[in-house]
Amino acid sequence: MRFVGIDLHANRFTRRYRNETGGAKETKRFELNEAGIAAFFKTVGSAACVLIEATITSLGFARLIRERVQEVITADTYELKWIEE
Repeated sequence: MRFVGIDLHANRFTRRYRNETGGAKETKRFELNEAGIAAFFKTVGSAACVLIEATITSLGFARLIRERVQEVITADTYELKWIEE
């Protein structure tokens, strides 16, 4: 299973995770539209556990991706800091 962190913005979002060997971090930005969501799904796969920072738009974003990933978790921003390290 791949753990993916999401940082939501007004019109785009950033996906971040470590590569399969636990080494380099991989970061990619997507537009918050149909094409961006489709491109996101191509990069994460259906076995992904997606962690979303808790913002006013988190629930709407979770509804957009919930059916296409294994799990969606909404967490306090400070709880997601481990993805950055």
